[in-house]
Amino acid sequence: MKNSPNNQITIDGPAASGKSSIAKRVAEEKNAYCINTGEMYRALTWATLKNNIDPKCDPAGVASLLGEFNLRIIANSQDITTTLLYNDNSIIPEDILSSHVTSQVSYVAIIPQVRDWMVNKQRETKELGLIVMEGRDIGTVVFPDANYKFFLTARPEERALRRLKQTGEHPTELKLATLVESIIKRDKIDSEREVGPLKPAVDAHIIDSTTLTICDVVNKIVSICK
Repeated sequence: MKNSPNNQITIDGPAASGKSSIAKRVAEEKNAYCINTGEMYRALTWATLKNNIDPKCDPAGVASLLGEFNLRIIANSQDITTTLLYNDNSIIPEDILSSHVTSQVSYVAIIPQVRDWMVNKQRETKELGLIVMEGRDIGTVVFPDANYKFFLTARPEERALRRLKQTGEHPTELKLATLVESIIKRDKIDSEREVGPLKPAVDAHIIDSTTLTICDVVNKIVSICK
């Protein structure tokens, strides 16, 4: 049963749509592993910047790292619903969540060689068993045969407000406007890239969470996955 389509629940959606929080909660409800593919791209972006490579200007330099960056996804013995990222035997640091990495990750993600490399890494996780994987092309590219596919969305203004609350920042009008602009720009890059563009799978359940709570969305997904 390890390779059964029933063993993958895919959750796609744009930046700040709540994918990570919702995927974690769904994994807890289903006693499954949660795979955050955004963190996988962040890990590679972190390695890229650590090697002083500008991903926007030097995509070939990023591609050259793929042979030496051994990204591993390991089950977390302390929490069955989460996984840990390693480079060989060294755990990837929390620096991957920094604003500097955030500002560059889209440029890494649009590189075709990176997409192919990452898709293979993501597909390897099916050996863990039941997984909930969130990202931008999981239901369309990584696991197109999965029985349960979801696409989360929300208005850019709502997504920006949630992101500011998540980081503990006071949502001033200027901060909110700046973040909305950044989110719209990120959506454009992700939707227009040639490989694995952001879009819902034809058979995905589309959920607009603008007026919904996390619990509302989780309950909806879990009820469908029965």
